[in-house]
Amino acid sequence: MAKLTQEKILTMTEMIIYEKGMEKTTLYDIAKRLGVTHAALYKHYKNKEDLFQKLALHWLAETSDPILAWKPEASLTKTEALHEWLWLLAQTKKALYKTDKRMFLLYTDYIEKNSDLVTQHLHHLAKKAEEISGWINFGEAILTAFVYFHNPYFANRWENDGYLELFEKLWQLLLQTKEN
Repeated sequence: MAKLTQEKILTMTEMIIYEKGMEKTTLYDIAKRLGVTHAALYKHYKNKEDLFQKLALHWLAETSDPILAWKPEASLTKTEALHEWLWLLAQTKKALYKTDKRMFLLYTDYIEKNSDLVTQHLHHLAKKAEEISGWINFGEAILTAFVYFHNPYFANRWENDGYLELFEKLWQLLLQTKEN
């Protein structure tokens, strides 16, 4: 029997969730597909909720890495860099939605129901916005202002005409507000 790893468990769990949805996925299903006992999963995870949280965190880390690891080009001002990063954030979320809408919605629905995961994710994004812009204590406000472009609630509107124009208008409004 092959060694059971967290990566194998997460991969199998994701496959089953894709097939059945999160609500109908059980630890028994996962164990059966992996060819192990139900009890074997408890060596890695406390329960189904623990497994789902780890899977959601894994997905968030994987999908957020390009956003959080991004470094501005040296030629950009802090303000230009923030604009580029916000656009990267918007385009990354949009690409995730377009690539696999069902999985995007499954994950984001689960994450949205878990306030600790949402808070942690938004905190990381806010800190990155502050790091890039130098606008200390404004990260949360920046993310809130651009919520339309990164919050999954608005995903079905990201292909609407005027998307880029709206982004740029909001950007101009943010700059005017910051100057005053």
